[in-house]
Amino acid sequence: MNQFPQLRLRRSTQTPELDGHPPQLTPPPRARRRSPGGVVRRLAQPLPLVGVVLLLVAAAGYLAVAARTRTRSNQIVVAARYLPAGSRLSARDLRIAKLSSTQTLLRQLIPGSQEATLVGRRLAAPVLAGLPIGRAAVAAPGGGPAAFTLTVPALHALGGNLAVGDRVSVLATFTNQAGGATARVIARNLVVLGIGAPPAGIDQASATVPVTVALPNPSLASQLALANSVAKIDLLREGSNTSAAIPAASVTGAANPAGATP
Repeated sequence: MNQFPQLRLRRSTQTPELDGHPPQLTPPPRARRRSPGGVVRRLAQPLPLVGVVLLLVAAAGYLAVAARTRTRSNQIVVAARYLPAGSRLSARDLRIAKLSSTQTLLRQLIPGSQEATLVGRRLAAPVLAGLPIGRAAVAAPGGGPAAFTLTVPALHALGGNLAVGDRVSVLATFTNQAGGATARVIARNLVVLGIGAPPAGIDQASATVPVTVALPNPSLASQLALANSVAKIDLLREGSNTSAAIPAASVTGAANPAGATP
């Protein structure tokens, strides 16, 4: 067999030359530096300028809202129990609590440092137990809601079970010269501000007690005064359904009470 010599090819490690010169590597282009003046000129263009203005307006609005909604924790005065309108505040009616809220709300409430100034003042609006006492709920010194004092037989004032803060309706029974009688509602949903004690040494069946009620409308005073003078007064404690109608009742003669109509 004929044996052929093996040829080995070697790769040239030399860099090919063009035109007799080795190739030169081109350096990467350098980043162009922007001068401050160029940046200012670009921002002064209409579209970038509008964008910058909108960003500034949004930032200012955010800071304003954040400043208004920043909460603080302060001590305030709250009602220790339910306090009806017209109540004269005492130390046992008040207590201190801590509340975290906005400055706008805290300015409308009585701070704990002013608790002593409330003693002896009257409320212009009712305050539920545990709720903060607002400045608007406290009547000005010497002021308070319109009120009227009724003279009611003790047995007709819930038999002694009437309490301050109750809401009552005032019913008056008028008697005419013919012996007939008519009972009708004079006022409804009146808050009881105070109840006097019956005179000592008088039988409860014939004793009368003064009952002071707040008047949401001072025009009711004339009707209450007339009923207090010439009629028999009964107080009805309002229940959960204060909107239920109370129709008038009448009787034609004292000898025929069964003829009363509901």
